[in-house]
Parts: sequence; structure tokens; C-alpha cells
Amino acid sequence: MNATRFARGNPRLPKLLLAGGAMLSLAALLTADATAAGFVDSTYGTAQLRTESPLSVPPVDYDQSANSSLFLTRTGDLYVAGDRRNGDGNGGTQAPTAEPTRVNFGEGVTIIDAIGSTNDFHTDWTSTNSYMALDSNGGVWTWGRPYGGGGITGHGPQSDAQSRAARRVTQVEGGGPMPAIMQISRSENQFYAIDGEGNLWAWGYDGENLPVPTSGNRAYPALANTTVAAPSTGTCATSNAGVVRWHSLWGGNNSSGAVATNGLIYTWGHDTSNGLTATQVNARCPALHEGPNRVLFQRYPELYQTAAGEVYDEATLTTEAARHARYLEIVEHMRPRTLAECSTVKPAGVVDESACPVRQYGFSARAGRLLLQTGELFTWKISTASYGDPFLGRAVTAATPAYAPHPVSFGGSTNSLDRVVTGVSASFGLTREGVLYGWGENNYCQAVGKPTQNGALVEADCAEFGRDSATGRRVDTPMPVQNLPEGQRVVRVAATQCAAWAETETRELWAWGGGTVSGADFRYCKQPSSGHRGYKIYDYGSVTDEHPLGVPVTATTTGTMRVRGE
Repeated sequence: MNATRFARGNPRLPKLLLAGGAMLSLAALLTADATAAGFVDSTYGTAQLRTESPLSVPPVDYDQSANSSLFLTRTGDLYVAGDRRNGDGNGGTQAPTAEPTRVNFGEGVTIIDAIGSTNDFHTDWTSTNSYMALDSNGGVWTWGRPYGGGGITGHGPQSDAQSRAARRVTQVEGGGPMPAIMQISRSENQFYAIDGEGNLWAWGYDGENLPVPTSGNRAYPALANTTVAAPSTGTCATSNAGVVRWHSLWGGNNSSGAVATNGLIYTWGHDTSNGLTATQVNARCPALHEGPNRVLFQRYPELYQTAAGEVYDEATLTTEAARHARYLEIVEHMRPRTLAECSTVKPAGVVDESACPVRQYGFSARAGRLLLQTGELFTWKISTASYGDPFLGRAVTAATPAYAPHPVSFGGSTNSLDRVVTGVSASFGLTREGVLYGWGENNYCQAVGKPTQNGALVEADCAEFGRDSATGRRVDTPMPVQNLPEGQRVVRVAATQCAAWAETETRELWAWGGGTVSGADFRYCKQPSSGHRGYKIYDYGSVTDEHPLGVPVTATTTGTMRVRGE
């Protein structure tokens, strides 16, 4: 889960260039599907015709930086709010409660995607915030201080003070130029990018297993196209599953994943598994992820077959040995091929709108998720620890064990989901009908916008209800987000660590959760010390030049409230 451009009504109109450098006209934006670089879709043009303030937008989709928030306007300007001790993007620092800072990328730069992250996604690590942005010409910009120092943000050796300013990544490991990038993503203290040729570039801290052939922190982007057949602690061996090109990139907490142009799913990181059993592995090299790949083979038999045309069908493959053997046969046939549906590189975006079967993929704290184009969401745990429990969204039974992918139900349906957005403590699923569901920790009303106890709604005020240590407040299975306007479709959703936003079809924007609360221990939310508290939720009713995002909501937590609209 790694992008800010929503499929319905993108709120930004970047300056998008053709391969030859000519500016696209508004008419072209309204009709074109994609440029050679893949940065255009028709929603940009329609978004420009709307009349709301260019700053009255929710935060970016995938900002998990502790106690700060990134806001990206429809004109491609990026603002940073909250904790900016590791840099405001302009070379300085700001108090957490200071007005949001507009990052100066230089004249003519239009940002189309941005991501924040923090070591352990934890309030105690707010001195390790780091950020990544993608511009409309494929340029990657970074700033901040990941764990390991400001010198591993992609610019070569530099001091932490120097890393406070956003700079474009221009050089790769070995001295060559950084190519134009299609997608960006983060995993804790690591930076990822895929270029137009399907090459994966990785840099940053190596403690969570950078997916590059040799160990060690990387100050410059390094190629990460080498894969292996199964998760292991060893380095990447070119003689195993070989070198691939990538179609889509999906970040996570300690684990990340990608779909190759052969249509197969690979994963790597500090907390990964085979996707079938409680076999937590710390894997450096991208490895074929058996459990999710079996789901693909089962749901798309017309695409995934053996060389002899045999398919994966669990109704006939009744033993685990037979299923594993058939899986290996299909992998062996698919691995060297290019699947037509996944042959091109996916543009930046929160979902994959192509015909490639994987619509979304990603990881929370030791929990994986796979959303298919069929609208089915599958989740699974990676560890016997309780880390992944809040993110499963489904009951665990003998027939639906925790460690293998099984579907999640939304309002009684298992094939209606359009997208998933996940914070550190809670997840949100938006159905094709525009109904928004939440699940996960709800100790600050961050999952459903209203207090819950033991799986049921309770009448209480979120401001009085919210607290760091609270038992029985988790929402284990998806529940509709409360107090959104009845009869209106939700068309966009965004989430940070402990707060979330929903935009309706009438352009109203609603927010809920811990406005000054930050993550803790990968999966909880807590109130940090007063010196670290930044604001996440803003009331856009009073946007001015002096207050570019409006008035901050300073309450610790709030129930679902309207922050934009009549």
C-alpha cells in the first residue's frame, strides 16, 4: 500500500510531460489514459474543474511517520505538519505545533506521490522520521533521518543536518544516473522505487534486510531484481529463481512485496513467511510467496498453469503434498515467462487498475494482505505473536487458520472490495458500492470513529473514551465507519498512524481518530510526551494564507467529524 493518487477523483493536477517533453493540454488530460511514462489518467483533468480550495485535502494515503503528516494538494504542492525535528524539507526544523511547512522542491516541480516512515513506527522513535516524494517527471526526492542516519537517504554520505532538506536522488550505486521512476514505497527505514523498465531500486538501512545481493546499508539506490524460490536468511543467489522485472511494488512495516512481470508475488524483509504456516523468516532476497501465489493460481486458472496445461484446484488436490507439488510445477512454468496482464509497469497509485490479478498487496505488523481484482481480500499472520492479530479482520477457525490466506467479509460479501488503506493500528476497506469499513485497534476511536467495547458500539465520547492502555476495544472484523452521512458514497479514504479520513461523493471530508496520538510497538496508538505532539486533523473551514491547512483539531482524539463541506 504505497500511493496517494486515488482512482476516483485525484485531487492534483501535475504538469505531466510526454516523452519528448511537450506539455500535455487540459483536453489531452481529460481523454488520455497514459503517457509513455505512465503518469496520466483522466481523473487529473476532472479534478482541476472542481472548485474547492486546493489545500482542503486529506493527508497522503501512506504516511506512517510518527506524529507528523504529509498533505499533497491537487496542484502538486507538498506540506509537512506535526513533528519536523528531522527536517521540514527545506533544511530547517519546526516545533510540532507550528504551521504546516510547504516543501520547496524548486520551480516547476510537481509532486504526485509522497510517503513518510519512522523506525518501528513508534512514538519513542520520532527522531527517525524520513520522507520520500515522487514528481511528475519521475524524479525521487528524500529527506529526514532514518535509523542509520541521514547519509542513507539516497544522496551519498551527508550529515543529519544536511538531510533536513528535500533533494532529488540523482545517482545510483556504481555512479550511473538515477532513471525516471514510476512507483515509490517505504518499509520502515528503507526506500524503494521501480523505474519504467521494471527495475527495483533499494537503499537505506540494512537491518530489516534490504533486497539487494550483498549486505550493508546503502547510501545510493542499488538494483534489487534478483530473486530466490523460498524465503531464507541467505544473500541473493543469481542461480536460483533468477533475475526478474517488476510490475508493481507494495511496501509494509518490516516486510514488503512486489509482483513481477511473470505474474508471481515475491516478498522480503525482517518478518516474512511462506504464507502457509507459522514460519517467520528474516529474508533478504525477494522470494516467491507460496500462500498468496496459491490463491492466485486457484482464482485465475486461465492465467496460471503448468507446461502441460494443468491448473491448481484444491478440490482435486486433496493433500498438502499434492498442492505443493502442483504449485512448484506452475511456478516452474511461469517464472521465466511474461504474463501479458502484468507485462507493463504499474503507475503510482493506491491500487492496480490493470488486468494484472493483484489489485493491492502489502503488510502490517506481521500480517499480510492480498486484494484481487475480483474484489476479494485475503489476510494472514506471519508470527505466533499477537502483532498481526488486529489486521486479520476475520475469524480464525480450524477451517480458516491464521497463517494461510483466507477471505475477509464486508457486509456479508467477500468479493466487493475496491481498496484497502492501513494505518499502524487499524485498517480500512472501501467497497465498490462506496461503503467504508474499519477494523483493528480502536482505543482512540481510530478504527470506526466511535467507541467500541468487546466488538460492540458503546455510547461514549471519544475524547473521554481514548486512552493508551485499553482492553476489549479492538474491532476484530470489519464494521462500518460510524457517523458518516447516510446515503452518500465514500469515494476516497486515507489513513495515518492513528487517524483516518473519508471523502464522500458530494465532496464532504470527514476525519476521526487520534489527532495528536502516535504509533507504539507497531500496532498500538498512544499519546506521546507533550514535546512530541503534532497535529494530524485540520478543520478546513478557515483556510487562509497564514493557515494553509486551516485550524488544527487539538483534541487527543475525536469521533467522526466533518472537516470540509457545507
